[in-house]
Amino acid sequence: MSLKSSRQQLGPLRCRVIDALPIGGNPERLVILNHGFGASGDDLADFGPMLIESSEEIARTCRFVFPEAPIDLGPMGMPGGRAWWPINMARLAEMNETQDFDPLTQLEPPGMKEASRMLGETIQAALAAAGLDASKLVLGGFSQGAMVSTCVTLTERLNPLLLVLFSGTLLNRTEWQRLANEHPGCDVLQSHGRQDPVLPFAPAVQLRDMLTESGFKMEFIEFNGSHTIPMNVMQRLQARLEK
Repeated sequence: MSLKSSRQQLGPLRCRVIDALPIGGNPERLVILNHGFGASGDDLADFGPMLIESSEEIARTCRFVFPEAPIDLGPMGMPGGRAWWPINMARLAEMNETQDFDPLTQLEPPGMKEASRMLGETIQAALAAAGLDASKLVLGGFSQGAMVSTCVTLTERLNPLLLVLFSGTLLNRTEWQRLANEHPGCDVLQSHGRQDPVLPFAPAVQLRDMLTESGFKMEFIEFNGSHTIPMNVMQRLQARLEK
């Protein structure tokens, strides 16, 4: 097995692309995972080699793509950090303090739709390069990366093979609810820590319930922990990819 990693421009976003396929070979499935606020574009990229080396089936069938979010946070004192849209961390901390999460779940962050549009173009470019359609797409991310993955799935009516939401949350509730009701639904793997101090557990449960009631097939993993991706969740993702 020869692991290959390259930096590619796919649509409007730069991406890390990783697979162990023969040179010139196309994958059977495309896995696109999006990083969270303040992380580098390569923040989740270690998941590619980890999953490929853990499974001959994944190595034989999957290509991994890790897009870099469009906003450079270097000028804001976070060298190497990227964001899909700006986040008011003080406001988020206040909501955690008061436990009043309605402002969070009703919020449409400025820049979210633009980020979703850019990610949608990158998804289409990556699928075209792989010779696949969205039925062979596994799409998701961590934290803000999970939010933008939810947004693009709903707004562009994507129907991926699997939507993966690691420690995401519910935003723009009224519109997301409308779009979810109009969506044909897809499989979802969602995880969240009960003690998450960044994105609280309760709105994640609201997102789970909204998608479930709209016909999405939900697998929800809650765990004792904070804002992270535990190993048992990665093992479950591996099992889903091997199917």
